[in-house]
Amino acid sequence: MMQHLDMALLSAFVERWRPDTNTFHMPFGEILILLHDVHHILRIPIDGELMGDEASPDTLKSDMGGLVRLSVDAQVGGKWKSKWYDNGAMHAEGLLVRGGELKIKEMEVQCYLFVLLGSTLFVDKSRDRLRPAINLFLKDHRRLTDYAWGAGALAYLYRQLGVATRAGSKSLCGCLTLLQAWIYEYFPLFRPSQLPQSPDAPRASSWISPRLRGGDEARQRLARYRQLLDELSADDVTWTPYGRDGHTDIPRSLYTGPIHFSDIAEGYDPARCLRQFGYRQIIPRAMTVPHDQYRPASSSSYIVFRDPWVNQLWDNVAAHRLD
Repeated sequence: MMQHLDMALLSAFVERWRPDTNTFHMPFGEILILLHDVHHILRIPIDGELMGDEASPDTLKSDMGGLVRLSVDAQVGGKWKSKWYDNGAMHAEGLLVRGGELKIKEMEVQCYLFVLLGSTLFVDKSRDRLRPAINLFLKDHRRLTDYAWGAGALAYLYRQLGVATRAGSKSLCGCLTLLQAWIYEYFPLFRPSQLPQSPDAPRASSWISPRLRGGDEARQRLARYRQLLDELSADDVTWTPYGRDGHTDIPRSLYTGPIHFSDIAEGYDPARCLRQFGYRQIIPRAMTVPHDQYRPASSSSYIVFRDPWVNQLWDNVAAHRLD
C-alpha cells in the first residue's frame, strides 16, 4: 500500500465520479477502474467466488464474539466498551490485542488477516474501525483462496466513491492505494517518479508517492487538479498502460454485471470504456442493475434482492466478451 496519499488529487477525481454508471466522467468521455487494473496494480485474485455472503447485524455481532471469545453482552460493556461498536465492528488495535491474548494460533492468524484486510482493501472512514462483514470470508480458512478478493475490493471502492459524491460527505475510504495508482497509470499529468520493478510485482509498489502538505497547499493543489481535469483531452490519457494486450490473459475483466462485497452490489460494465481495451468507443448500452431494490424511508442505503443468475453469469467465463 502507498505510504502517502494525495487527498487533493483523489478529491478532484471524486468530483468526476458518477454512481449511476460507476465511471469517471471526463471532458473526452468516460473511464473506469477495471478488474484487470486491480490485477495489475495490486496483484490480488479477481477470479473466484463473488463475495456476496450476507448476515444480519445480530449474526455479525455474534460471529465477532465467537472470533474473540466474548459474549455479545461483553462486546458492549466492561473493558471492551471503547473498542466495540453496536454492530459488532471493532478497532484494529483492540482486535490485535485480543487475538494475542487468546493464545490460539488459528484465532490469532484470523484476527491478523481481519486487521490486514480492514486496513488495506476494505478501509472504513475512521481508518482503524473494522467492518464485521469482513469476518464472513475469514471464518473458514480453507476457503480463503476461493474468493475473488479483487472484485470485492473494487465493489467496495465503487460504493465508497458513490458515497463520497453525496452532499455533506467529507471523506473518502476504500482501497485508496488502488485509486491513486490507477490515476498514475492512466494520467501522465499526475504521475510522480517510478521505480523499476519485475513484471509480476504489484504496480502500486513502483510509484514513489511524495509526502504532501495539507491546509492551504492542499487547497491550491485541488484547484490546480480541477483545472487540469477540465482541460483534459483523450490524447492526455494512457488508455492501455499495461500494453495493448494487457487484458487478454484476464477474461474476467470483460464480465458485465454486478460485483459484490457482502451487502454491497455495484454495477460493472467495461463496454462503457472500450478505449481501455484498445478499441474505438461506441454508444454504450444501458447499465445492468439489480432487478429488485428499494430504499426504506428510514435509511440512506438500498436493500438489494439479488437474482440467482448473477453468480451463474460470473462463473461463465467463456461468456465474458465485448460484443
